[in-house]
Amino acid sequence: MTGITIIIVNYNVKYFLRQCLQSILNSDYSGAVEIIVVDNNSQDGSDVMMAEEFPSIQYIYNTDNKGFSKANNQAIKIAAQPYTLILNPDTILQEDTLSICAQYLDKHSEVGAVGVKMVDGSGTYLPESKRGFPTPLNSIYKLSGLSRLFPRSKVFNYYYQGHLSDSEVNPIEVLTGAFTFAKTDLLQKIGGFDEDYFMYGEDIELSYQIKKTGQAIHYLPTTQIIHFKGESTRKLSRKYLTNFYGAMGIYAGKRNKGSALWAAILRFGIIASAIVGLTRKFARAILRPLLDWVLLFGATKAVEHLWAIGYHQDPNYYKSGEFNFIFLVLTFVAIICYGFLGQYDRRHNLKHLFYGFIFSSLSMLSLYSLMPSEWRSSRLILMSLALLSSVILYVSRRLYNRMLFGTTQFDTQSAKRVAIVGNSDSVKKIDKIITQFSGAEAYIGSVGVDGQGMIGTLADLPDIVESRSLNEIVFCSKDMSTQQIFTAMADLGNKVSFKLANNDNTSILGSDSKERVGEWYTLDLFYKITQPFHIRTKRLVDIGAAVLCLIGFPLVLLSSPSREKIFTNLFPVLIGKKSWIGYRESDVQGSALPELRDGVFELMPLNQGTSAHKTNLHYAKNYSTWSELSMLATFLFKKPRV
Repeated sequence: MTGITIIIVNYNVKYFLRQCLQSILNSDYSGAVEIIVVDNNSQDGSDVMMAEEFPSIQYIYNTDNKGFSKANNQAIKIAAQPYTLILNPDTILQEDTLSICAQYLDKHSEVGAVGVKMVDGSGTYLPESKRGFPTPLNSIYKLSGLSRLFPRSKVFNYYYQGHLSDSEVNPIEVLTGAFTFAKTDLLQKIGGFDEDYFMYGEDIELSYQIKKTGQAIHYLPTTQIIHFKGESTRKLSRKYLTNFYGAMGIYAGKRNKGSALWAAILRFGIIASAIVGLTRKFARAILRPLLDWVLLFGATKAVEHLWAIGYHQDPNYYKSGEFNFIFLVLTFVAIICYGFLGQYDRRHNLKHLFYGFIFSSLSMLSLYSLMPSEWRSSRLILMSLALLSSVILYVSRRLYNRMLFGTTQFDTQSAKRVAIVGNSDSVKKIDKIITQFSGAEAYIGSVGVDGQGMIGTLADLPDIVESRSLNEIVFCSKDMSTQQIFTAMADLGNKVSFKLANNDNTSILGSDSKERVGEWYTLDLFYKITQPFHIRTKRLVDIGAAVLCLIGFPLVLLSSPSREKIFTNLFPVLIGKKSWIGYRESDVQGSALPELRDGVFELMPLNQGTSAHKTNLHYAKNYSTWSELSMLATFLFKKPRV
């Protein structure tokens, strides 16, 4: 038997899809390959990319999101080759993956489907490469953490078939929807995926139906793929919990009708996961600001005590607790201001700290001046608080970065030390992307594939990582085989994170953890407007301008040529339904840009004759608060050019 139909369901991950397709086209498989991409109404320009770069690949575009099962079934029904591979778009195949799977099924007629060894973007083995059917007991062991405590136990880790070697061929029970290589007639006979499942659980049901026919399922670690994971769903979100445990409920209902134990386990899973998720979110969002608040308040009390001794010659001059509430409020305001201006964002620099200092100082002084005189203890203490806040938050952020990210740098982006593995032509293109996203200081040098690079050769990579303290490696897939990349990842282990440049060296993609959403950098798509700092400041400008228009109602009414538009949209802007400034609506390529609220005013063209897309693209890439304020002033008080 020869010939493979490869089915990929895509949803808003065009850069991962591009790299996945390139890895398929680089395969050493000599038989016929039919590729069908089913798109579930992506809005990221996937359709344009497919038409321009892969016009020969069959592309089915759905006008709504049909879910994983229905979308795959659209292609399974028309699959024309003897074998079918169900593949996620966030995967990269080794050159020999298709050949090894096809040859194995050719030789083993009793086997209906196979899966392969999967690793994540850091090169770490993914346990879902081989799984057993979920039962009440092994689900309890998984949810309770016993499977992690006893990873090789057949009893406690049967869910991930822990008793079977990760590096040996073995029969297993459950394949993953990320990679399922099966006989086409078998898939069509069982009707493909069960469409009761929208997302998650459908691969378990499919595996059950395959085994029900008497055909076996085998795990093949003789080839491997990268599965970046996480690009479509954030774990522990409400959507993830609903889909995942809903799918488990469907499966339990099909296999264990009326089982009270299953129902109890599912309820426990939902509650436990929700609690864990909320705890993590709380820790990430609240714990650091809370600790900084305590530090800032403690420093304020120390200054108050020293001022009482040094100036008033009386350690009890400020009655104990009399001003505690006041300073708790003022320090809280300071933390809010710093946080709003990016203190707790991963990407944060000294400029943002300075903005936080100015904004928090003005806010505290304004609030202090509005307080009754008996509430005011000392302006000097307040000024000391303002000055100390920037010092304390500077030091605390460096300490947090040390604990969380392993660096004492103030900005974790500046802590990146990146090397590019590739030939000189590729390196010249890729270092521009690295510099654009992480700064020139992040790029340490190139490692040559066929010869000497700036800092060494591919054979020396482990030593280079050690001696240069590198923490990220970018592989140029144009210059290396996937086998070479896998070998290098295995040699380095989890010492660094890995990313891959696509074949034309215009984008870099990867994910350094199976728990993190896959990320990509592209040479032409660096949008400042997507950074949390700018998202918040744009919203602040919207609210501030709306409030000022309300306060200055008579002035706006008399002097603004856009008075009618302003006052009819004040409420929608205040509640976040609209933004004062939005994209030009005539942009037919707008779906590829970051999403923004509808604008009360459309952007003005950059120059006469400039296209709507070019205008929108420039705004998204070069957004700044000052340009936003300048445009808004023009719209409010001048008649803008069109």
